[in-house]
This record gives sequence, structure tokens and C-alpha cells, in this order.
Amino acid sequence: MKKFIRKCSLFTLLIFSACVCFLFLSAREPFRPILARLTNSQEFLEDSGMLPYFERAGESDGTTRLIIGDSICRQMFSPLEAYNPDKSVLATNAALMMPGQYLLAREYLQSHPGTTDVFLVMHPLTLTRTFDMEWGYRYAAMTYVETEGMSFLDQSTRDAMEEAYGSFFLTKGAVWMMEHSPVCRKIGLNYLQSRREPYVQGHPFEIADLYVEKLYDLCREYGAELHLYASPVSEYYREEMETLAADYGETGMSRLFPDYMKDIWYFPQDWTEDQSHFSGEHAARERLNEIMGQAYGNTFLLDSLEIG
Repeated sequence: MKKFIRKCSLFTLLIFSACVCFLFLSAREPFRPILARLTNSQEFLEDSGMLPYFERAGESDGTTRLIIGDSICRQMFSPLEAYNPDKSVLATNAALMMPGQYLLAREYLQSHPGTTDVFLVMHPLTLTRTFDMEWGYRYAAMTYVETEGMSFLDQSTRDAMEEAYGSFFLTKGAVWMMEHSPVCRKIGLNYLQSRREPYVQGHPFEIADLYVEKLYDLCREYGAELHLYASPVSEYYREEMETLAADYGETGMSRLFPDYMKDIWYFPQDWTEDQSHFSGEHAARERLNEIMGQAYGNTFLLDSLEIG
């Protein structure tokens, strides 16, 4: 009987070792794409794309004004960076969430002591995002861990993330494997989607409200001014925006930026294919310049920009 148990234990150990070796190799070149193909995990090969923004934010490049925000902001403003040597445009996407925008701006402010202005351009729905099981983990939680930003987040945020994802998925080792191994990412994301639940906010702007205020205070600490603007919004969302306006009025950030919801510029639904980004002829650079003029009028954001 003891001999049988020893054999079973050895067999189990061999299987376990083989699995560990397989997963380790799946995170390394040249095995990574090969094992991704064998396990049908090719769709998990791509990087999140967030880390280069943080790397750029940490580079002292002589700029004194920062533009950050969601992917609508990126569509409009990123191409203008070439005409504005005083500005760094580090617009990312909605899934990075407001804590990520705070961490990104924090990195920039620390590396650019002469910063005068931070422009935050966000769709109102972006400000209502929570920690969900795919985009929130992939773009937000993993990025916070990879950039070592967790310690700069509020304890309530760390608690919310742990409630959503569990402590294991917020460790450096787990995030490293999820980042580099498409096999681990496939397994991990499938587990999260089937076994965990998104964090439920007590208020639609609960998370964003905290970090807009924190960013406002951080900018003041560094002698800079924070400006908050809404990304243009499709008519598809007008009714939802009217409902959200009441919720926004209950937030701390509404006292700092009382006109944020009032100044939303709406555009026709047929200008967009996904209800968010401009498409077709409206995505052309000249047309986007016209749209920016309509959306931001005589605001300081537009007045401070060269549009080519």
C-alpha cells in the first residue's frame, strides 16, 4: 500500500511539474506563440498597450501640459501632439478607469515639475466604469500592479479590487503570468468571468469621484491646474446623460467642475458606428478639427491648442 501511495505521489508530482513547465514556457519566446496556437489562445497574445503610456509619462521631455482621457479623447487629440511641443497627449482608453488616469498623471507630474495644466477629457459613461471581469481587470487592475501603483491608491479602491478579483489575481506573480502567457490569460479571464462578480458601486460615480478629487489635489500640490471636459457624446446616449446629470450633482467633483455635464456636446448618431467614436468622413483629421471647435468652443483647452 505504501508503495502504491509513493507511486501515486510521484506521478502527481510529475504531472504538476509538467504543467508548471508548460505554463512557464507559454510565457517565453519562442514558445509563446506556438503554445498559444496549440491551446487556441491566439486572441490573448496581444499586449494591453498601457505600459508605454506610463513609460512616456515618466520621461522628462520638456512638455508642461498633459492631455489624458479615454479613446475618444485619443482619437481627437493624439494626432495634434506633433503641432504642440508643449503638450504630451497620453490619452488611453475607458477601461483604464479613473484610478489609472490618476496614476498616469501622477507619473507625469513627478517627472515634469514645471507642469502648468492637466486636461482630463472623459466620456461621462467612462466615469461610471467599475472593476469588471475582462476589461477592468485587463486594462485597469493589471496595469496598476505592473506599474507599482497599487500603494498610491486609496484603501477603499484596493478593497474593491480584491472583492472583485480576489487577492491572488492582484499579486505581481499572477499578473506577470497573465501578461506574458496567453494560456494563463485565457484560463485566468475565463475563471474570473465564470466565478467572480464585478464590483458594485454604491453610486454611479463612486470610484471616479474619489480620483477626480485626488487628481485635483495632486495637481494643486505640483502647482498645476486640472481641467475636466466631457468627450463628445452621441445622441444615442442623451436620455442616459440626462439621468446621470442628477447623479453627478451629488458628487464632490460636481463642486469642482459644476458645468461638466451641462457642457456636453452631442453629435448625430449616424456619425458613429459604435455609438462612441467618430467614423467615416467624420473621422478625417480636418473634420475632427471642426468637431473640436464645435465641442469646445472658446474653452481654454481649445485656445491652448495648435491644430495644424
